[in-house]
Amino acid sequence: MKTRLHDGVRESAPTQNISIFDRNGTLLGEYNRGASLTLSLKQCGNLGVVENTLIASEDREFYDHPGFSVSGIIRAFWRNLISLEIKQGGGTITQQLARNTFTEKKKYSLNRKIYETIVALYIERQLTKKEIICLYLNKAYFGQNSYGIEEASRFYFNKSPSKLEYTEAALLIGILPAPSVYNPVRSISTALKRQKYVMELLSKSELVPEKQINKKILEFKSIYQIKENDLENPFGKLAKFGTNKYFKISRSPELNEYVIKYLSENFESLEDSKENIQVYTTIDIVKQSIIKNILNKDIDSLRWSFRNQSKLSYEEARSFSTGIQGVFVTMEPRTGEILAIAGGSSISDSLQSMNRAFYMKRQVGSAMKGFLYSVAIEEGVVDQNSELEDSPTDINGYKPRNWYGKYLGRISLSEALQKSVNTVAVKVLRDLGISRYIRYLQDGLSLSGSEASRFPRNLTLALGSADFSPIEVVTLYSSIVNGGTVVDPSIIRKIKVGQETVFENEQFSFGSKRLFKESTCGSVLNLLKSVFEPGGTAAWVGDRKRGKSGYLDFEIAGKSGTVESESASYESLGLKGARDVWFVGLTPVEVSAVWFGQDQGVPIPGSGSSVAASTWVSYANVAIHPKNDAKHFLNTSSSDLDSEWRDVPENSSIQENGSSPENFDPDPGKPQEKDEKQEQEEKFYVTPDEKPKG
Repeated sequence: MKTRLHDGVRESAPTQNISIFDRNGTLLGEYNRGASLTLSLKQCGNLGVVENTLIASEDREFYDHPGFSVSGIIRAFWRNLISLEIKQGGGTITQQLARNTFTEKKKYSLNRKIYETIVALYIERQLTKKEIICLYLNKAYFGQNSYGIEEASRFYFNKSPSKLEYTEAALLIGILPAPSVYNPVRSISTALKRQKYVMELLSKSELVPEKQINKKILEFKSIYQIKENDLENPFGKLAKFGTNKYFKISRSPELNEYVIKYLSENFESLEDSKENIQVYTTIDIVKQSIIKNILNKDIDSLRWSFRNQSKLSYEEARSFSTGIQGVFVTMEPRTGEILAIAGGSSISDSLQSMNRAFYMKRQVGSAMKGFLYSVAIEEGVVDQNSELEDSPTDINGYKPRNWYGKYLGRISLSEALQKSVNTVAVKVLRDLGISRYIRYLQDGLSLSGSEASRFPRNLTLALGSADFSPIEVVTLYSSIVNGGTVVDPSIIRKIKVGQETVFENEQFSFGSKRLFKESTCGSVLNLLKSVFEPGGTAAWVGDRKRGKSGYLDFEIAGKSGTVESESASYESLGLKGARDVWFVGLTPVEVSAVWFGQDQGVPIPGSGSSVAASTWVSYANVAIHPKNDAKHFLNTSSSDLDSEWRDVPENSSIQENGSSPENFDPDPGKPQEKDEKQEQEEKFYVTPDEKPKG
């Protein structure tokens, strides 16, 4: 028994850390592999706010009794009887520790209570009061599979327990009597009532002024964006941080977890090292935070639109809407370095959102027409000045149709891309040859022959019937923006073990394999710029750019794509719309891809040129700022890139809960009302019996 007591009050802990940094040396995460979250006695000594809250709530006579308190038992009995609910437990902190440590927590019995009291007396003789408090906080259960104050504090608030305010401590300590009842994730209203009760007890102990209780709780709810009446997310930002309990610091939980997984899968030898590890990523945390902020707001907007436009019952609509997600990836086109990546909103499993961003493959619709025309121009099938026929087409029984329901006759290649004409794209692929086009896809993505076998060998490939990941889309378009060179996407720049560099990625990966001539890229970029011109599928963006000084003051190009669902099973439920919504945004210094959809393929409202393009514009306008000599396509130089490795200076650590880019709330100036021009959109129609692809 003595050993079990002292196991929970340690004096030291493993110190090996994996530190993760962004491209500018900002600390993103600190991971202590194999470390225990058990606090030492010295660390517990810094938990004044938590200790005061625990004693005020659970055992005001803690420092005066020998392990049990007769007056405390009587007081708790009457409080619970009067309130008709569990307001206060009958045991002292020491008795609760005895119960948590040495009993099986079976149904209450007099014998068990007597045993707990005997054990409590023994604990009081073996440990000091400070050691008892520390052991209790290390072993307490706070709901959501969080054991111990360190893990709970990081899980709910993303901060060390030594930095908790009284309102935060009150919420956590309030969970202890009944974690299944007072868990804020399960019932935020009940948890807040309990929090207020604990704050009132703190007031009686003269630790919090009574007149400030309501004000402090309102401030707490504002900081964590808690809205009890919000049926989608009533507990706001609570419990969205500590997705991995071994992170002492985690400014970007999704990215940090991905990096740890990446190291485990690709650098197994590092697991045997006892030295500290430093991982330098390609990510720009400011861009990353802006993307997450914008993407999550637009996901929430899509979910709201789905629920309000659906004819389903509220519960059915809510169930479907929670599966609506989004992905945003942006890449430096000359190096293949991923600058920012986000894979949707996930409360409990942030790694899943990164898996979506990296590995999810969905049909891209017309979003890949820009790459198709690049190949056709490179192979001499068409050129920038070609004119083609938009007319009814029948190729061995395959009859492609246009999203706008008519035919335009003889049109230029520019107009075909600008208006995303399906019949022209199919004819171009026919003349180019399916196998030849697939070879370019294979080379552009550095795929093996077996990996390239996933592409359908039929003419629907011209309309985006193949599945691509967002990373693959930006990789292919980067080869156009950089002047024709294949890039390999990367997220890790350098890894150091102690003072030794064990991995260093070549920053300038371009030059090894050329896919297109620079003249081809210039022609295609001119075509893709027309998407924003009058008559283009995203003309509203160009209108705003021309009409507002300083708005997107650099060259832009892009391509939208919408995969329209005609599933009979969803139509029977009254659900119509897009299954996949894409936009590829191009600038001289960044290539971005935005995707929205429902994980199971349920149709959602909106289109690529409205919903996804709006998300990209919101980001580009606040986060992309090229130098003057890099505002035009094919005019960038190596000086525009961040070409130096930056080791982190000793003073680069950040405040765990201080101001950070996560709190940045841009005013992107995205359209709040639908412009009629936003409704112009190409759509690749799938057959009714085709199953959604996730």
